[in-house]
Amino acid sequence: MNASPFSSIAEFYNRRVGEFGHDPRACDYGRAESQRRKFRALSTALNYAGRSVLDIGCGFADYADYLAEHHTGVSYAGVDLSAAMIERARAAHPDLDLRVGNLLEEPASATHDIVSANGIFYLLGADAPALMQRLVRAMFARCREAVIFNSLSTWATVREPGEFYADPLSTVAWCRDLSPWVTLHHDYLPHDFTIVIRREKAAP
Repeated sequence: MNASPFSSIAEFYNRRVGEFGHDPRACDYGRAESQRRKFRALSTALNYAGRSVLDIGCGFADYADYLAEHHTGVSYAGVDLSAAMIERARAAHPDLDLRVGNLLEEPASATHDIVSANGIFYLLGADAPALMQRLVRAMFARCREAVIFNSLSTWATVREPGEFYADPLSTVAWCRDLSPWVTLHHDYLPHDFTIVIRREKAAP
């Protein structure tokens, strides 16, 4: 595996933390409301109550705060490529398990109920389609119940140059290689979609 995309991503976010501090702009959100809309889509698609969550690309662990506002008994852990973000995240959340790391370089063990990822694919570069699949498969190998992630969508009417946009239907197709219980959400932002992959059929 070419590690350069991950090194470049870590450097990109380290620079943004230096520029903006603990702020949604450091996570490359255009507006704080965009961040909250994505958090809302992720948090309403599954039942997090009493669940353990591993958040890939956790940034400042702001999603832990959002989950705590809307669900009870969530146990949250996070991993991120950016040392600067993890340093700020630990300062804000000294009680959480937060670490610097690359999911593809860590042992696979299904030790969390839900494995989530928010906005981690768009800077993966020329190898983005293959790396996205590898990352989602690695997430699935580490979940007991479900994986949930989002991506920029090829259905967007406006695209930023240099960013990766995944085709929602093609993504659903390869996710079904992992499980038949796949759900697509494309109803909260015009340029973004969320996918849930469950190990078992959702309860009625």
